[in-house]
Amino acid sequence: MFTRTLPNIPAGANVVGSIPNIPSFNEAEDYQQTYTNLLPSLNLRLKGGDGLQYRMALARAISRPDFTQLQGYTTLSQSADTRTVTDANGNTTVYIDRVNHRGEAKGNPLLKPVTSDQLDVTAEWYFAKAGSFTAAAFYKDIKDVIVNQTRIRQQADTSGTLHDFLVTAPINGAKGTASGIELSVQSYLDMLPGWLSGFGVQANYTYVDSKTKLYTPVTSAYCSGASNAANLNLNLNGCDTDGRSFGDLPLPQLSKNTFNLALLFDQGPWSARLAYSWRSKYLQAVNVNGTNGGDGTDSNPASPGFGQTNVAWALPTWGDAYGQLDGGVHYKFDSGLSLGLEAQNLNNAISKQLMQQHIGMKGRAWFASGRRYTLQASYSF
Repeated sequence: MFTRTLPNIPAGANVVGSIPNIPSFNEAEDYQQTYTNLLPSLNLRLKGGDGLQYRMALARAISRPDFTQLQGYTTLSQSADTRTVTDANGNTTVYIDRVNHRGEAKGNPLLKPVTSDQLDVTAEWYFAKAGSFTAAAFYKDIKDVIVNQTRIRQQADTSGTLHDFLVTAPINGAKGTASGIELSVQSYLDMLPGWLSGFGVQANYTYVDSKTKLYTPVTSAYCSGASNAANLNLNLNGCDTDGRSFGDLPLPQLSKNTFNLALLFDQGPWSARLAYSWRSKYLQAVNVNGTNGGDGTDSNPASPGFGQTNVAWALPTWGDAYGQLDGGVHYKFDSGLSLGLEAQNLNNAISKQLMQQHIGMKGRAWFASGRRYTLQASYSF
């Protein structure tokens, strides 16, 4: 689909420059994609004494794109930057400084699944009937990571002249690694008398170190608004408004540190829990609407456009560190009827979105969901 935004030119004004006449259109596009994935796996277990056992797993896994990433829908748009000058005699001249051709693909039907070859090693210690401690290490070699990348699409105007549109679309354009450790413990205080033995605790902690690398690597310290290499730099590494690249960004949606802590109670017909979950900040995306533009300052001393505002920029967005307290209590009657009360976000936490710049992280959006309570009833027979 193509749309255009024309400048407001006063009647009778002298116009310097021209805007291509590209008619609005809607066109159907055909796609075909096939792929075959073999997913071998090997799982080994070794039992030790005193409640110890060890596991090792080698496997290949895939994660298919979701439906929003597979939409075959592309929009092209044309707009113009203008200046209006009126002289002492009242004559108006409109200067067309630049015509912008941009586009966005909502998805890519040709995307392949993200593939991960992974190794997991685990040690488990069952120190009580309802108590365990687990330590695990993992490594994942990930291929065909989905990233946004800019490509050139040509479209003709009414005279047959072709114009280049910079279209941003998701592609399988990078690889990456993720490694880390997981620790978890669970225990009930069954050594205590009476109803106190129903109390328990559950906790886990995960550390993840992740990295991405383009199939066509870009290591430039500065961004440019014109070349394909600059577009790659923009979409994987991100670029500040002064033209400097960020680089060395982790895999999206992965926090480096996460932990969960839950207090439990299970005794007779009663069960209850109070759980706190926390994650450190994590990368959301690199080049998204609202945090990008084409008027950044060229700060590269070696560039012929040094000092000019002609550099594309894209500020990576991050989810800030976030912790939430949830709880619930349930009672089960002898008849099979169960009643429960669930509560989410008891601490009324507010999630925050950040924008990355070299001068530091800046707040972009705040989301307050408030406290939520749910009454539940079920019957089993």
